[in-house]
Amino acid sequence: MNYQKMNLDFDNQINYKKLAIDFIKAETEKEIDSILNKHEIFADDNNWRNYGDLDNNFGTIGNQQSDSTLALVEKIVNSIDAVLISEAKKNGIDPSSDAAPKTMNQAVERFFNIQDGKISLLSSKEQTKLAEKINLIATGSRQNPSYIIYDKGEGQRPEDFPDTLLSLHKSNKDKILFVQGRFNMGGTGALPFCGQKNYQFVMSRKHPEIDNSNNEWGFTLVRRRRPKDGEKSSVYEYFAPDQKIASFKADSLDILPDSKSGKYKNKINYGTLIKLYEYDITDRTLITFDLYYSLNRKRGR
Repeated sequence: MNYQKMNLDFDNQINYKKLAIDFIKAETEKEIDSILNKHEIFADDNNWRNYGDLDNNFGTIGNQQSDSTLALVEKIVNSIDAVLISEAKKNGIDPSSDAAPKTMNQAVERFFNIQDGKISLLSSKEQTKLAEKINLIATGSRQNPSYIIYDKGEGQRPEDFPDTLLSLHKSNKDKILFVQGRFNMGGTGALPFCGQKNYQFVMSRKHPEIDNSNNEWGFTLVRRRRPKDGEKSSVYEYFAPDQKIASFKADSLDILPDSKSGKYKNKINYGTLIKLYEYDITDRTLITFDLYYSLNRKRGR
């Protein structure tokens, strides 16, 4: 029996749903390496694509942030933007049109019925309910924690990843006045702080109330590839079999970590989930408390 051919045939029929779940549940770079080494598909350079479709993206990505907490704040800002854009589209409003809110406070007031957009006016119960739209979860060990950012925003179709979640220098939000992220760069500022190999997992599904023409989840793994073949610097690239985003169908996934048990069991139906592996937060005494105070200390800058 030709075992090599059998393994390759199995790889061609790889279960992308299981693969995505394996990536989400992984807590260390070593576990990610194990997944990559398990499948032949990851060894083929044709199945990896440069981030932003740029050959020299290392300088652009690596020089954005010198502070890991601020870089994480940018991720959360992107999630807030995604939720607000989602609400606009669900209400039949083009986010870049004159009919859209002009500021974030106007958007919060209009879409969530919060006076002057001041969340502080809500009761603790109301704040908790609103906070469920964006989750920041620490996983793994206290020494080398990983972080999941999940938002119930507009989500992205697999074919749109290269122009949205994995793009650089594109004017996706230039004409949307009520969002905070405008430069199409903040999403990559966290990459250099992800362990030694800069692994980051990205998965998204379009909100069905916005677009139900494609109900697939798209996902990818971002990594830093060291220089080769005479290259002068590293390159950030992401998994894209045959240069396309891997995808699978599922109405829901029981994959979000539970805040009490830590088990990956809470259901998600749409939106965007990002995992940063072995993320280098400056203060590590206690994962959740240090991160909470760091975010509150820095978000006003």
